[in-house]
Amino acid sequence: MKKKIITTITVLALIICFTIGGTLAWLMDKTDPVQNTFTSGDVDITLTETPNTDDDNDGKADDSWSAQMIPGNTYAKDPKVTVTGATDAVDCWLFVEVEEKGNAQTYLDYDFTFNNEDSGWTQLETSTSESTTTTVWYREVEASETDKSWYLLDGKEGYANGFVYVNDTAVTKETVDTAANAELVFTAYAAQKDNRTVEEAWALFNN
Repeated sequence: MKKKIITTITVLALIICFTIGGTLAWLMDKTDPVQNTFTSGDVDITLTETPNTDDDNDGKADDSWSAQMIPGNTYAKDPKVTVTGATDAVDCWLFVEVEEKGNAQTYLDYDFTFNNEDSGWTQLETSTSESTTTTVWYREVEASETDKSWYLLDGKEGYANGFVYVNDTAVTKETVDTAANAELVFTAYAAQKDNRTVEEAWALFNN
């Protein structure tokens, strides 16, 4: 009997939109947890960040994340991927795909935790097309590591779990239309290891 494949995927999009003719705009995103459960084992991941906006006007800023997009400003951003706990958890390969769209690195300053020497992440592949660079990072997560999280953006003083800085020289009234196309998109994937190589596991998501 063929073994069941366990996969799960969740997406976090960081989208920058500017007001035409001005330098004030909004940085917004939304995260949703995804959970898949199978009888042969369990691999659950979530991709989240701390909300700061009261969308439903209930007096609690816990609905989504947004901020005024002002050149020269720094904003706390803490997207993180979590392998959640389960009594029947199995070893898995955890992947994070990062898409830097619209020349995001030109208009925003940020650092990825993946690049840190002791991060535990390994780069799998990188591709570039038009104004988008896509990089895939991976790590092996043992069943005993469930309920463990990894932040995806590097921090600094005052922004311990990640930040985004709006480049005050690149984002101007003249460049605002082009800058409005900048995006950071994080997508997390997990696949049951089950004696698969990391390349074989990643191929599951590309068939």
